[in-house]
Amino acid sequence: MKLKRIFAKKGTILLSTGLIVGALVLSACGVSKEEVASKDQEIANLRAQQTVSQQEVASLSAQLTGLQQDAKYWTQLSNIFMPVELKSMTDHKVFMTSGGLIVALHFDNMDLSKAQNLNWMAVGIPGKYTKQDQARIENLYGKGFTHFHDLMADTHGGKPGAEGVWFMHVAVRDFSAPWGAVKPGVDAAFMPTAAPDVP
Repeated sequence: MKLKRIFAKKGTILLSTGLIVGALVLSACGVSKEEVASKDQEIANLRAQQTVSQQEVASLSAQLTGLQQDAKYWTQLSNIFMPVELKSMTDHKVFMTSGGLIVALHFDNMDLSKAQNLNWMAVGIPGKYTKQDQARIENLYGKGFTHFHDLMADTHGGKPGAEGVWFMHVAVRDFSAPWGAVKPGVDAAFMPTAAPDVP
């Protein structure tokens, strides 16, 4: 019985000593409740930033997937067309089918590496530089084929009866051109080349 009391007293003394030592350690560390709360808030903020970063990564990943898909489509499309390079049309990406039909992308800078926007998408139909042939093409494909280009001479217009391409330019955005404001749609004012009457 005496031993039990001694052990009980020693247990109480040990417990008390432990609490006192713990309190001394905490007070020696000098960490207040406010500091703990502040550190907890920092941790919460870092976790929130990590969540935002993960969301940004997911968003960028989705954008990358879309761009890769667009690049794939562009590669597939450009593989079936033959590229055409003309000194007078350095602000264009021009492609021709085996039948002579031309599809052109017309940008906002003669130096494509500095281009910021696509201005027009152009469709070119093989023909002759005559009023009669322009009328024939517009009867077949609709109004708007106002610009002729002699591909061999690389000139806008050309000699009467020259072979080349009649272009329709379709604006893809609002912008200002030398002939005025351009709205999306067929741009009948795009550099018209008055065709000669060749009977």
